[in-house]
Amino acid sequence: MKTSGDDFRWLQLDALRAFAVFAVLLTHFSPTLQNLLPGLGFAGVRLFFVLSGFLITGILLRCRDHIAAGSSTAGWQLRQFYVRRALRILPAFYATLLIAAALGMGSAGTTFWWHFFYASNFLFAWRGAWLDLVTHFWSLAVEEQFYLFWPWLVLFVPERRLPLLIGLACVLGPVSRLISLLVAPTNFVAAIVLTPACLDQLGAGAFLAWLWHERNLTPVRQRWLSRGGAVLFIAGLPLWLCPPTMRWAVVLGPALQAAGFAALVDGAARGFGGVAGVLLTWRPLLWTGQISYGLYLLHNFSHWWAPRIMRQITHYRQAYFSSEVMHVLYLIALSFVAAALSWYLLERPVNRFKRHFHYAP
Repeated sequence: MKTSGDDFRWLQLDALRAFAVFAVLLTHFSPTLQNLLPGLGFAGVRLFFVLSGFLITGILLRCRDHIAAGSSTAGWQLRQFYVRRALRILPAFYATLLIAAALGMGSAGTTFWWHFFYASNFLFAWRGAWLDLVTHFWSLAVEEQFYLFWPWLVLFVPERRLPLLIGLACVLGPVSRLISLLVAPTNFVAAIVLTPACLDQLGAGAFLAWLWHERNLTPVRQRWLSRGGAVLFIAGLPLWLCPPTMRWAVVLGPALQAAGFAALVDGAARGFGGVAGVLLTWRPLLWTGQISYGLYLLHNFSHWWAPRIMRQITHYRQAYFSSEVMHVLYLIALSFVAAALSWYLLERPVNRFKRHFHYAP
C-alpha cells in the first residue's frame, strides 16, 4: 500500500483494474470471445463497481472522521470530494466526447447531450438497446449518478445506521432488476444499466470499506470472508457463459459476482503473497491499471480509427487484418496508445491540481 497525505493507493488494486479493463476490451474486440463468454465484459464492469464502492466509501468514511474530530465541516469535505472527482474524471471524458462528436464517431454527435449530462444509461434503458461506439458510456453515467447521492448519505446518515444503509443498497440491486424485468420483460438493457440495478455491486465494495473502517475484520472473520468470497467467485464464473438475456442470471448473477469480487478486493488490498502477489505487482499490469480509466473511456473508438489507419498503412488495399487474433491485438494496441496519450498529456497533469484539495485540513 502507498499513502500520501490523505491519498490511499493499494498497488494490487491497480492490477485488478487491469484485469477488469482487459475483460471489457476483449469482449468488445473479439466476436469469438463474446460468443464464448458473453458475460465476461459485464463481469469486468462489476469488478470496477466493487472497486469504486470500496475506494469511494473508504474516502467518505475518513471524511466523517475529520468532521467528527471537529477539524473540518461536512460542507468543506463535500467540496473537496467533488472537486477531486471532477479533476479526475471530467477532463478526459469531455475531451473524448467532444472529439468523438466532432469527428462523427458513431452516434456520439446525435446523442451528444445524453452523454454530456451523464444520462447515457437512461438513453439505453429507454431505447432498450445499445448504441455502437458509445455503448460503454452507460457505466460512466452510473458512477457519476452514484457520486451525486452517495456522499450525502455516508456523511449525514447516523453512524449506527450506516450498515443498514449499505445493506439496503445491496438488496436494492437485485430487487430493482427483478422489478424492471417484471415491468418490461424483454428490456434486458434497462434491467442492467440503471443506477439502482448496480447498487449491489457498488454496495458490496461499500460494505467492505465499512468493515475496514470499523476494524471488524478479525483474523477469523477475515478467513471466513476470504473463503466465502472464493466460493462465491468460483460459483459466479459460469455466469460469464450466460448471455445477458437469462432472467435468473440478470437478477441474481451480479450480486453473486459482487460478493466474490469484494473478497478478491479485500485480499488485494491486504496484499496477496506468493505467485498471486508477484503477478499483481507486475509493473506492466500496474501501469495498465493506472491508465485503465483512459483505456475504458477510449477503447471503443478504436473501431473507428482502426480501418482508417490500416487503409493509410496499406494504401487503401485493406481496412482489417484477416486474422481475428491479429485484429484484436491491433485494436488493443491502438487503445493503449490513445490511453497513454490521454494519461500523460491530460489526466496526469490535471490530477496534479488535486494536491490543492486535500481531505485532511
